[in-house]
Amino acid sequence: MKKILYIIIPLAFIVLVVVRLKSNKEIAQSRIYTYDKEQAIKVGVDTIEYQPSMEENFFTGIFVADKETKVSADIQGSVIQVYVDEGSYVKGTDFN
Repeated sequence: MKKILYIIIPLAFIVLVVVRLKSNKEIAQSRIYTYDKEQAIKVGVDTIEYQPSMEENFFTGIFVADKETKVSADIQGSVIQVYVDEGSYVKGTDFN
């Protein structure tokens, strides 16, 4: 009799778990919105027209970097001289 109980109780537990999981799956599937891909969707449109503005905007502020990185050399050394000051205008050069 005990051997039968050792088999029936785990099987009953497994059956209950499977039934509960199936019920949860059906509930989850019923909550998911499905749409008909063949059915047309109503949309509204508006025409854009260009209207020139005579307003001028002036802003005062400071530019701050969004990201920063540390640059390091593969070989140790020291900087002997820097040829520009902070805030100086520097024109780009083509190094190709």
